[in-house]
Amino acid sequence: MLRRLVVCIALLVAASAPAIAEDSAAPQVTPSVAAWKQDISIRLRLARRYPPTLARGQGGTATVAFRIDRAGHLVSSWLIESSGIPVIDAEALAIVERAQPFAALPADVGDDTAVLTVPFNFGAMPAPSLTESNPVPPRDDPALKAKLNSICRGC
Repeated sequence: MLRRLVVCIALLVAASAPAIAEDSAAPQVTPSVAAWKQDISIRLRLARRYPPTLARGQGGTATVAFRIDRAGHLVSSWLIESSGIPVIDAEALAIVERAQPFAALPADVGDDTAVLTVPFNFGAMPAPSLTESNPVPPRDDPALKAKLNSICRGC
């Protein structure tokens, strides 16, 4: 009976050992690394634009990965997961290009480069419609054009 108990405990320890090793090998996120990631997030947010050629009612998420060197320069960027809409995919890659140069890698990062992966979500803009809550007529409405022409002559 005691032998079975020892074997069971040994199997349990052996089964959990790889998970413990992976957890202990995971890099610790230091305050400087967290601040660096926050800075990159802000730069990406400021560089974001909604694609002007995207049709109303379209939206999607494109996931981009990019490599930054120690000085913060963009080395490369690539699409990890397509949104299925080429305009969104191109804009997601363009955001990373516009956001550079990034802050230099913190001293806590041992490698000379860092690879980051970011999903960019472009929500679908609803198509305009006339409803009781939105009684705005379309721009090509003749009555609206006549009213505007009567108010603003030569504008």
